Amino acid sequence: MPSADREIKDIFQGADRIEILGKLPFILWEYINQGRRLIQEMGSGPGDFSSSFQSMERMLGVLGTAADHLGNEELKGRLAGHTRIITSYRNGDIPHGDFSQSFSSELASLEKVAGNPPNVTADSLLPEDFVERELQRVEKVKTGRSADVVVSGDMLDDIRGFLTEKVLTEEISSILIIDNAGTLIVNVGNKVDLDAISLAAVAAANFAATEKIARLIGERDFVLLFYKGRNESFHFRRLGTEYIIVTIFNNSLSLGLIRLKVAEVAQTLERKLPKREG
Repeated sequence: MPSADREIKDIFQGADRIEILGKLPFILWEYINQGRRLIQEMGSGPGDFSSSFQSMERMLGVLGTAADHLGNEELKGRLAGHTRIITSYRNGDIPHGDFSQSFSSELASLEKVAGNPPNVTADSLLPEDFVERELQRVEKVKTGRSADVVVSGDMLDDIRGFLTEKVLTEEISSILIIDNAGTLIVNVGNKVDLDAISLAAVAAANFAATEKIARLIGERDFVLLFYKGRNESFHFRRLGTEYIIVTIFNNSLSLGLIRLKVAEVAQTLERKLPKREG
């Protein structure tokens, strides 16, 4: 976040209390980027922009749900301004030029509190339909039609405390718990520069890819993965059928010790984490 905006409260503070909010920063930035593209297209001349407006209105609905869950009045107010402008334009109440100018200003205002864009590139292994899939998923949760897991704040606090006490050491910098869809459930540790949301998404995609490899050799899947870096390494282990625990540790710590430590807490975590309903 730019230095001039550091005093602005992060609009996603506390978002990890609700499972469906884990990937909303991606949707927020997709909304901002799509808004910028829409303004550019409208500046090129007349056309049919109804599909772009419909997509953005869907994202506004998801972001509005997030603001309600978080009790973030600032975000709700900013999103309400976007909704008013889009509705007025689609109703023919404001001309083409006035819309572009007003909407561009609203996007700049929203961008100031959005933090840094998620670090997702063409090489990040995220599916091309990521945003559409996540929109559908959150919309199902909104309407009560989803079987997705919702993790309570008290449960998260309990799990964080357990991981901090039983797993974290000077050699272990971070521990993440994610679900199979790549949603970040818990992130504890001292690796402050870690883009945990992006890592969760890529780790889940990686596990899905290795599952296909396992089936090619006659296995159902691989229960753990290990990647060794120059200074730090990653250990991935399944927790039941729905979760993955990711451990980032210094290479001074042996892989055998990490495997033993994670295995010891896995059974407890499987009991603590909720199961998917339906």
